[in-house]
Amino acid sequence: MGTDNTNDNVPGEALAPAEQDSVPFYGRTLVAVRLHDGRICVVLRWICEGLNLNVQAQLRRILRQTALTDGLVSVRVQTEGGPQVMPALTLDVLPGWLFGIDENRVKPETRPDVIVFQRECVKVLAQHFASKQHSSLPQPGAPVPSESMIEPAPPGRDASRAEWAEWRRGMRAWLDWQDQIDAWREESERQHQALAQRQDILEQRQDALEDRVEGVEALSQIVVAMKELLGPKTLTTEHQATVRAMAARLHDLGGFSFGAIYGELNASFHVAKYSDIPDDQWERMSEWFHTRIASAERRQGR
Repeated sequence: MGTDNTNDNVPGEALAPAEQDSVPFYGRTLVAVRLHDGRICVVLRWICEGLNLNVQAQLRRILRQTALTDGLVSVRVQTEGGPQVMPALTLDVLPGWLFGIDENRVKPETRPDVIVFQRECVKVLAQHFASKQHSSLPQPGAPVPSESMIEPAPPGRDASRAEWAEWRRGMRAWLDWQDQIDAWREESERQHQALAQRQDILEQRQDALEDRVEGVEALSQIVVAMKELLGPKTLTTEHQATVRAMAARLHDLGGFSFGAIYGELNASFHVAKYSDIPDDQWERMSEWFHTRIASAERRQGR
């Protein structure tokens, strides 16, 4: 039996789902399961593939957050290569994980996918399993005979034995038909009550999921607003130390003053001081130094 190494750090033993299904999602296919306790989970592998994310990296991120880890389970999934144990997220924590993906820090071509998953994934999965559960409800038993029966009238006092026997057969058939009517009515009422109860449960779960999604969306908007107020994340302490080292190298090679080096650097990135440069500009700033250091080395004949 095959295994999946992304599952190594998932807490708890592997669960055998009550149901597994492939769910179409905007041109992709997500693999989801319903556990025996009613929880719906989406397998992490296929949702990460849809977002061009590394499964191992996302698993580590989930394990760093207690609230997300509570919804992380191991499930046995049927694949083309045989059954495999894989990590999956329950629908109640899925919004928290999805909204933790910063659309501005992924590749530009992936950004629309992130937005679609954040907006629609939980709703599509919940509706898919809700419709399957509704369609799988048991139907009422055998239908009532299409032709109704009339209670046979008893024969007269001078009727023959054959006429009385025929009357008894007719009465027996009529009584059996009455029993079928009563049984059908009881079964129909039972089925109606079961359907109403299951529908209430599904609606409650759907409402809970929608409330959770709305709450996560509101929190995401607050985080975005805070990022806008705080501005972009500036250079890390490690990157600032590297800047100083590259400035010293450029100073030694070219004889440039530190004031001139930092002045040109700040002007190139439109900041008052180099420590205010956004950290997401690190690669561009590193290239800025490497170009000038290489030029200075060529002038030194190195």
